[in-house]
Amino acid sequence: MGTVTAKLLKNRTGEVLRRVRQGETVTVTVRGVRVAQFVPVKDGPRAHAVREERRSKRAVVRSVAGKYQGVGTVEEFLVEKRREITLER
Repeated sequence: MGTVTAKLLKNRTGEVLRRVRQGETVTVTVRGVRVAQFVPVKDGPRAHAVREERRSKRAVVRSVAGKYQGVGTVEEFLVEKRREITLER
């Protein structure tokens, strides 16, 4: 079990949440007094199924979006997409 100050939590929230995600219980203190505790959430079968579904959707998006890598902004992406659509017609 880890302990972090409220200031450290404010400055490094992502790091603290990664520790919790990895299974660690983290206690938050304010001036040495324990005020909160982050505990990992237990996954049920439904959570596992949802996670797998998201992974498969992400894989499809990445496979389609792969050819657009290197196109920086949204505007540039839209210009490229319009060009492709025009060429298909």
